[in-house]
Amino acid sequence: MIIFDHKRATTIVKSALTTLFALLMLSGCGVSWFHKTVEVDPAAVKAVRSVGRVVLQTPADFTWEGTTQIDEILVMDVGASNFEEARNMVYERLHQLGWSKLGRHNLESHKWKHIIVSFDSLNDLRSYGPLQQKIESAVQVDSAKSTALVLVSLAPMN
Repeated sequence: MIIFDHKRATTIVKSALTTLFALLMLSGCGVSWFHKTVEVDPAAVKAVRSVGRVVLQTPADFTWEGTTQIDEILVMDVGASNFEEARNMVYERLHQLGWSKLGRHNLESHKWKHIIVSFDSLNDLRSYGPLQQKIESAVQVDSAKSTALVLVSLAPMN
């Protein structure tokens, strides 16, 4: 004979509903149950490195809503006399390797899906936050060898 305990059953149902409600509220607050990391394919980095002399390569990671994105930042010397020339040289060399124009000064690859390459000058490094000091130090050490450097960012897009 099975004895039904109404009070115990009510307590179990209330506990289950409270737990379910809490989980739903946390999900709505942007809490992620599974963390994901996206990063640039090393073969794509190797291809970009091939277009000039790399003064510095460093990762830059950004985390939001359960995703960590790891960009690769390259400071490169391509034998140019100024930033505009350096950017154009890197752009053209990557274009010759099969990278396609995406916007005014960005490139994407059909070989490595979801990677965007962008170019920056070294004039304003504040947007690079904690990497600013590392980039400035590398540029200072290399200053005798290079006339113009270009900062090349590879970002995985998901």
